[in-house]
Amino acid sequence: MLRLALLATVALLSGCASPDRNFYEGIRQENARRQHEPGRDISRDAPPPGYDAYEKERQRLKEEARQ
Repeated sequence: MLRLALLATVALLSGCASPDRNFYEGIRQENARRQHEPGRDISRDAPPPGYDAYEKERQRLKEEARQ
């Protein structure tokens, strides 16, 4: 019975996750990790904006394109 309850909880919680947000954040974190690898002599850029800023800019550009 406990296993069934846990399985149902996991299934419900997985439906709450935003795949777009998870994908974007995963790529952003991977790029940040690679940028700080030992032996990388590159200039450190500012980290890219978070998903919320990205989504807001995307919506703004869509609205501009409609006008």
